[in-house]
Amino acid sequence: MAKEKRYYWLKFKLDFFDDLRIRKLQSIAGGDTYVLTYIKILTYSISTSGIIIYQGIFETIEEEITLEIREDPKTVRFVLEYASKHGMLEGMDEEGKFFLPYVAENTGSESASAKRVRKYRDKKSNTKKLPSLHCNATVTGCNENVTLETETEIEIETDTEIEKNPLFHKWLDEYSLDKKSPPAYKAKMRQKIKEGNTDAIDAFKEWEISYLKKIKKHEEDTRIKSHDYSTMVGAKINGESIKQIINDPASNHIDIILDNGELLAGVSKKEAYGWIHKGKEKTA
Repeated sequence: MAKEKRYYWLKFKLDFFDDLRIRKLQSIAGGDTYVLTYIKILTYSISTSGIIIYQGIFETIEEEITLEIREDPKTVRFVLEYASKHGMLEGMDEEGKFFLPYVAENTGSESASAKRVRKYRDKKSNTKKLPSLHCNATVTGCNENVTLETETEIEIETDTEIEKNPLFHKWLDEYSLDKKSPPAYKAKMRQKIKEGNTDAIDAFKEWEISYLKKIKKHEEDTRIKSHDYSTMVGAKINGESIKQIINDPASNHIDIILDNGELLAGVSKKEAYGWIHKGKEKTA
């Protein structure tokens, strides 16, 4: 039996282009092309919930992506390196799997059958009625109202709520990697979900909670690491103003130099980030 067609879409947050990483990318010479290429890479990975797998057909994964999104190889390479450096892309393993967190969080999908049901229901709700007809006195059984179409009950198999979840297919992929026959295992698990098997449903829900926590922590760590800590200059620590911030973007710590010449070395970025957002004077 042919595999049922599935439709996907990617939702862009209102502040997508306000993200400092996107703004920085766009500010580089040729930045508009780089941002467009990044968006193309996002859409390329929609159907796999943000996972890009190196198939080994070309020398590098960049060449394979280049062929798929029809962009210059150097542009694709630059965007991948930039995205990786700024936490917008993760290398998943040594076999060449890349993961784009933004896609996993903002992808929606529905099967062809679910789409047909939705369209059918929309059509039913929008069915218009004609005004009442005047019956001829010699005619009996005249209908009081006539609709534009006859409503017919149809039964179409639809996806369960879990199958509609954009993370469902990622879960299936992860849990089938070490199986002898991944396609057969995925089909079996999909059937269990459809049948309402509680063990399978609980397994997915536990995995989803763990996965979303990991994504949330990753985003928080990225924000903390990439924050502009120079904004701390002028603030006070123990009554002394901050004169200079020494920040290595690759490090999890910063060095703070006070007006009196004192050096506070190795201050945790997480601690400094929390202090900034509390807006209070720091006591060392």
